Amino acid sequence: MNNKNNIDVAVVPTPAPALAAGRQPWLGLLGLAAVMLASLALIGCFSGETFASWVTFFVVCGVPVEIVLSMLWRNQYPGWLLSLRQPLRGLAQVGLTLAGAALIALLVFATQAQQVGPPTPFTLMYVIFCVLLTFWLVIAWDCWPLAAVLRHPLALGLGTLLLAYLLGYRLFTWLFDFSALAGAPFYRASLDPHGWVPAFDMLAFAVTTVSVLFACVLLEFWPLSRFPLLARQPGAGLARSALVLLLSAVLYGVGTRWLGIEPVRFMVHGAIALLFGALVPLLMFEGQLFAGSPQPLRGALQLGIAVLAGALLPRLYWAAAPWISGPMSAGAPGYAREFWLASALLAMTFPLLVVFSQFLDFWPLRRR
Repeated sequence: MNNKNNIDVAVVPTPAPALAAGRQPWLGLLGLAAVMLASLALIGCFSGETFASWVTFFVVCGVPVEIVLSMLWRNQYPGWLLSLRQPLRGLAQVGLTLAGAALIALLVFATQAQQVGPPTPFTLMYVIFCVLLTFWLVIAWDCWPLAAVLRHPLALGLGTLLLAYLLGYRLFTWLFDFSALAGAPFYRASLDPHGWVPAFDMLAFAVTTVSVLFACVLLEFWPLSRFPLLARQPGAGLARSALVLLLSAVLYGVGTRWLGIEPVRFMVHGAIALLFGALVPLLMFEGQLFAGSPQPLRGALQLGIAVLAGALLPRLYWAAAPWISGPMSAGAPGYAREFWLASALLAMTFPLLVVFSQFLDFWPLRRR
């Protein structure tokens, strides 16, 4: 991501900050409103069932590709992209994302999903888990150990995707248990990995870790960043992982055990809301807010913006849900409205935020 909170995974050099970034925060606010409206309009093109299954499955399969293009390759690779002007450059990256999503979706559907369609929660949770793992590999670990041996951007990008899905599959089979859902219409014993942790608990905690990870990005991993010994991998990855897992365990324990919030509700209205809120200062404001303040003050102020955005923006989607996709129940046992909100935020709006802010570089609001 090209902003003040850059993740240091540079195999491709980071481009110089755009002079037009001084138009923030109005550029980000206008872009955010446009992307949210476009997201809701696209969701309305599908039935609620189709959006929650096939559309979510396909788009989520494309998110790791977006991560590689924007965070690992910094929108600078493949090299031929640099010869294109906007919007052609952004559209070319969208094309690469769609091609990657199609390939990944076909492979997952033929293997992990056992060609059972429409995609079941077994498959949807697996591809979501792989997205979360991709964030971990790129942000917390700077793609180590692959980055230590694969210096070519293409090899590192493809290697990161392959590692995310293979490691994700192994962890998914070890950790996720769907036995509590054995009475649900979608349940198939052959697809249940019978892991160690109830599936909803595991997914909710995994999402919480990535929300905390993004909060740490806003703080530039302060106070860990103050120690030179933790600036290099694998020490940085170990320290970041320990910090994120500890904070996540505390938050998840307080929310679900002490306050008694159901895991799905905590995930959607807590962890996902915070994650979505963090995207506002990171992507839409390009990390420019409070740029003159030192850490941890700048990160704390940006985190405050993230919490505010996470508290307010998902409520707009929640209120719009029945108007866009028809009546749906909220809460146990189906959590239809909660899962719709999760998909609307992270399987539609988040990818479009990346397209607009990273691939298109805010075109047509910003012109170079």
